[in-house]
Amino acid sequence: MISIIVPVYKVELFLEQCIESILAQTCHELEVLLVDDGSPDRCGAICDSYAERDRRIRVIHQENAGVSAARNAGLSAARGEYIGFVDPDDWIAPEMYEKLLTCMDKYSTDMAVCGYTYCSEAGEPDETRSYAFRPEECLNRKETMRRMADIPPSLRHVVWNKLFRRNLIGEIRFPENYHASEDVIFLTDCLLKAGTVACVHEPLYYNRVRRGSATHGGLSIQELRHSFQAHEYMYRSIAEAYPELKDVSQAFCLDVMMLKYNEACRKPPAERSAEENCDLHRMRKMIRREAVKALLNRKIYWKTRMSYLIR
Repeated sequence: MISIIVPVYKVELFLEQCIESILAQTCHELEVLLVDDGSPDRCGAICDSYAERDRRIRVIHQENAGVSAARNAGLSAARGEYIGFVDPDDWIAPEMYEKLLTCMDKYSTDMAVCGYTYCSEAGEPDETRSYAFRPEECLNRKETMRRMADIPPSLRHVVWNKLFRRNLIGEIRFPENYHASEDVIFLTDCLLKAGTVACVHEPLYYNRVRRGSATHGGLSIQELRHSFQAHEYMYRSIAEAYPELKDVSQAFCLDVMMLKYNEACRKPPAERSAEENCDLHRMRKMIRREAVKALLNRKIYWKTRMSYLIR
């Protein structure tokens, strides 16, 4: 059985489409864990209404504690041999989990990943950001980590387009002290245990891009620092596991660091608190420290290496 965990908060306009797409899966052996994270809108009532109609749905109501706590609550309650995650404003193709599970069984892996389609807030596919199609394949841990460090990454650092064997996750949980990119840390920890990863490159997950959401321009300076630190954790984990990937992952890490730092700097200085200025200082210090270590990194264009130091 597959346990699908959906952290729910302030998405009443999109939640029904999300739930309907999960219930329409061609893989029928599943349970749906809707974790109402203290949502102030109608989300809790929508969840309860679906649970009354379909015995595969269980609802967990909790005080607002963030997406990590919501996903962790779902992990604690899950009964399935396999675990999947779907964000509440997204939706999935009917055959997504059947194809992921079939591919996992074919290659005897503990984890599978599929392609995805970016969609507008209205649900229209973004043809300018289409996912590159490849035949299905099985990757070893090293190749999986290398692709995570591509610029841009070939394998995106999220949990929502993946399926995990429960035994792989074990006691791994999402860090609740992080308020952005918490899935980067969770995914990295899982990959450090995984032997191989099955890839179905067909786009089966639909990721709704909403202005102001956590992954599309809606992060605070503190949250951007958390994202910054989560990607640094991923880079150091890859470099420690495979020293030959150090330059590639370091190049990726610095690219992400600058992206997050520049986004944080867009907030006008007059509107920043003392704590936010402190966060920016920490981020700048981390970039310079890493840039010094990257002075001989041939994976980074030399002018880019210099720009990291003088930014």
